[in-house]
Amino acid sequence: MRKIIKYNDLIWVDIVEPTEEDGEYLKNNFRLHPLVLTTLLPPVRHPDIEIFRNYLFIILHRLILNKEDMEVQELDIIAGKNFLVTSHYKIIQPLNSIFEECLKSKKAKMDYLKKGIGYLLFTILKKLLREKLTEIDEIENEIDLLEKEIFSGKKGEIIKKVSLLKTKILDFWRVIGPQKIIFFSLKNAAPKLFDLDFQPYYFSLFRIYRAIEDTIKNSKETIESLEETSHILVTFSLNEIMKILTIFSALLLPPTLLASIWGMNTELPLSQLPFGFWLIILIMVIVFSVIAIYFKIKKWF
Repeated sequence: MRKIIKYNDLIWVDIVEPTEEDGEYLKNNFRLHPLVLTTLLPPVRHPDIEIFRNYLFIILHRLILNKEDMEVQELDIIAGKNFLVTSHYKIIQPLNSIFEECLKSKKAKMDYLKKGIGYLLFTILKKLLREKLTEIDEIENEIDLLEKEIFSGKKGEIIKKVSLLKTKILDFWRVIGPQKIIFFSLKNAAPKLFDLDFQPYYFSLFRIYRAIEDTIKNSKETIESLEETSHILVTFSLNEIMKILTIFSALLLPPTLLASIWGMNTELPLSQLPFGFWLIILIMVIVFSVIAIYFKIKKWF
C-alpha cells in the first residue's frame, strides 16, 4: 500500500508491504540507484546507511517486545532534498502517527514540512529514538524493583525475573547497538545534503542515541551483577540447608549406632538389668548432648 503527502514542491511517499510495483513507481519518479531499489523488497537483517550525492538511504530496525517473544520491524528511508520515501512491512506507530497527523491537519503538515525534508527526517528519527529511550527507562525501573526484591527470599521467582529482564536487555542491545554507525554518519552527512543549519538537529540525534547506548550498557552490567548476586544467594541458602542436614546427621548418627547395637538379637551389657532400657536411653542422650556441646563450642551452629 502506497500513500503520498505533498507540500509545495516536497513529497513524502509512505509504503507499507512494498511490492515490485512500488519499486517501479520509485524508479520512474525518483532517480535512485538500482541497488537501493533491490534492497527495498527483501527484508534486511542488519542496519545500514548509504550516502549518495543527492539522497541518503537508511535501513533501521525497531524492536517490539511482546509478553512471549520479540519482533524486529524494518524501516527503510530514502531522503533527498525535496522527497522522502519510507518503506516498511508493518505499521510503525511513531512514523504512522506523524503521517496521519499530516493527512488530517493542514497545520500539522505545514509544521512538519515547511522546514524541508531535513527537518521531517529529523522529526521521524527523533520520535523513534525517544520511544526507545522511554522503553529503556522502563527497564531501568524494572531493575530498581528487582534490586529491592533480591533479598525478599523468593529466590526462584527472582531468578526467573532476572533471566527474563536480561534477555530483554540483550535483545535491545542486539538491535540498537549496530545502529551507531547510522546516527554517527547522519550528524555529518545530513547537514551537507539538506542545510548546515540542521547540524545541531542531527548532532542531538546522535546524543540521544548515545544516551540509549550508555543506558543499555549500564543496564546490561547491572542485570549481570544482579544475576550473579542472585546465584550467590541461592548457593548460600543451599549451603545453609546442607549444613543443617549435615549437623543433624552427625548428631543422630551415634545414638542411631547405639540403638542398632542394642537392637541385636543377642545378650548385651545392661540389656538384662531392670532399668536397662532407660540406662541405654540415658547413654544416647549423653552422647547426643556431648556432640551438640562440641559443635556449639566450635561455632558450627
